[in-house]
Amino acid sequence: MKKIILTLALWFCFTSSAAAAELLMFSMASCGYCQAFLKEVAPTYAETEHAKLLPLRIISMDRKAAPKWYDKAYNARKIDGIAGTPTFVVFDNGEEKARLIGYQGKERFYEDIGNFIQSNLKYLQSVVGTNPIPFEADTEMDYKQAQIVEEKQVVEEHKHEGSNSKSDKYPNGVFKSDDIRDHIYETEAMAETAAMWLGCRGIHTHIINGKKIWMPCEMK
Repeated sequence: MKKIILTLALWFCFTSSAAAAELLMFSMASCGYCQAFLKEVAPTYAETEHAKLLPLRIISMDRKAAPKWYDKAYNARKIDGIAGTPTFVVFDNGEEKARLIGYQGKERFYEDIGNFIQSNLKYLQSVVGTNPIPFEADTEMDYKQAQIVEEKQVVEEHKHEGSNSKSDKYPNGVFKSDDIRDHIYETEAMAETAAMWLGCRGIHTHIINGKKIWMPCEMK
C-alpha cells in the first residue's frame, strides 16, 4: 500500500448539465485518516447543508471487486483510479467532476467542500434529490458499518501472526513499511513513534491471541 496522500487536489467546476451529484468517499481499513473522517465528519454530515446538495456515500477499497458503476466509468475513462485513501470524488452524470485527496481535519474538509459548493451552487441546486448511482451492498456501507468492518478486518489479518511480519527496522525501531498493517508493536511508545513516521494522528490497540498490541493511527 502506498503512503497516504495528504496533498489536497484541485476542485474542478462542473461542465455538464444532467443527472445528479454525489460525494463519494473511497476508504480502506488500514487508513488512519479514513477512520478520523468516519469519526469526526461522517456521523453528522447528513445533517449539514452540504449534504442536501452533495450526499455522502462511502465506498470500500478493501472489497475483492470494485462497484460495477465504477468499472463502467473507469473503462470509459470517466473516472480516474484511486491511488490513495481517503479520496473524495464528486460523481455526476456517470463521471468524475472533482476530486479531493486526503483528510486534514474536519474544519479544513468543510472549508474545501464549502468553497466547491459555492462555486457550483446554481448547478447543484438544480439537480438536488436525484440518485444516479445504483447501490451495491458488497462495496458500499454507512459510516457505522465502515468503522466496525474496517477495524475488524485489521484484527483478522493479524490474529494468527502474533508479531509483525516485517523483520527490518529503522534505527528508531519503526518497521520499514508504508503499510499500516505491518506496524504492530508491543509498547505504546513505539506505536506513537510509528504514527509520527507514517504521518497520522494517535494510536489504537487490539487484543490478539490474548495479548495486547499497539498500532499507529487512531481507529475509533
